[in-house]
Amino acid sequence: MENITADLKCRIIVIKVASRCNLNCTYCYMYNLGDETYKSQPKFMSDLTVDALIERIKAHCIKHNIPKFSFIFHGGEPLLAGMDFFRKFVNKVNERLGDILTPVFELQTNAVLLTDEWCTLFGELNIPIGISLDGTKESNDLYRIDKTGKGSYDRIIKGLKIAQHSKALKTKPGLLSVINIHSDPIETYQHFKNLDAEAIDFLFPEATYDFPPTQPRHFESLSQETPYGDWLIKIFDAWYAEKEQKLMIRIFHYLIRSIIGGDYSADNFGIFNNEVLVIETDGGIEAVDVLKICGNGFTKAGANVIKDTFDSALQTDLARVYHLSHSYLAKECLACPVKEICGGGYIPHRYSKSKGFNNPSVYCNDLLKLITHIQNKILADLPLKLLESSSIAPMSFSEAKMLRLEKLNSIGYSEYEKDLESF
Repeated sequence: MENITADLKCRIIVIKVASRCNLNCTYCYMYNLGDETYKSQPKFMSDLTVDALIERIKAHCIKHNIPKFSFIFHGGEPLLAGMDFFRKFVNKVNERLGDILTPVFELQTNAVLLTDEWCTLFGELNIPIGISLDGTKESNDLYRIDKTGKGSYDRIIKGLKIAQHSKALKTKPGLLSVINIHSDPIETYQHFKNLDAEAIDFLFPEATYDFPPTQPRHFESLSQETPYGDWLIKIFDAWYAEKEQKLMIRIFHYLIRSIIGGDYSADNFGIFNNEVLVIETDGGIEAVDVLKICGNGFTKAGANVIKDTFDSALQTDLARVYHLSHSYLAKECLACPVKEICGGGYIPHRYSKSKGFNNPSVYCNDLLKLITHIQNKILADLPLKLLESSSIAPMSFSEAKMLRLEKLNSIGYSEYEKDLESF
């Protein structure tokens, strides 16, 4: 595997335009998994911070010759910032950056506040939206609740339908869904199809070695070793068997693309550097926000758009390890036959207080089982001649684990291990 470590840069920012939310999802890494720094931050991003941010982006893109830059509006709940914030932000970006780069905007919302007026605005500003929804009403309302404990499903669906029927939006909203292994995967999949969703991504629940993922109940048909992989495999098999796959499931598309040799990388997969920074409401420049699950104040490295460049922020210890996380791998990952696809998984899921990030993902075996399953399905459909000329061969989950174990002892010490273990 090529070790891509030079020339750290940022091409995507996640902008925390609001540090508060109108929901109180029990699994939320912002508010309910130990980090309380949001309490000391401004509720909304100020004009001063926005102006400084735009100047930092301009300087960074000129220095690194970046022609396209992505802005992802996030929170908390970004709609709490109000319509004027987005009008002013997008207009400033277009005015100050439009001659040197192409800005791309996205927004992630819980849809509770979504109206026709909001959709009109997002259509005018060319901001596609994503909506968070965790499956059926029963599944969603277990965790996606408001501050009174009431479920959010009906309000989310109302917002989703407004967005789907909007003539102003240029694209229909995509969906993000956190996996609930206590829900029926096929029922969940069918539910999203019935909602006429065009695209969805399933997310692993945020977890570390000190805060491990939920395990299946004894009566559920999921293994204790790979419950999340099993859950996704059931959906994959149903989805893959359909002649017309109208619902685009991002994790499956990305894994298939990687398996057949396509270039793909993201926070949770691939071999390339991560190129994302998070900007908090106070202008703080941080590594990926999910790292908040590692401890209170964990993401606070002292960098801020008011006083620091993106280049200097990228050299803070946590940001650097995050951006190089697909190269800085634990020994178990280096020994793994699917490391070029998995990339070690999502770095927050590798954390333990005892070894920092020098661990495989807590979902390591889930990912290995899912990837080998998808690979074997694809290979079974390839023409024999093409299969013979390919370097890819079928491999069972148990064979992959055995290969990893056999190779593990031959993996030596890597200099970056001390960096991984320094947290």
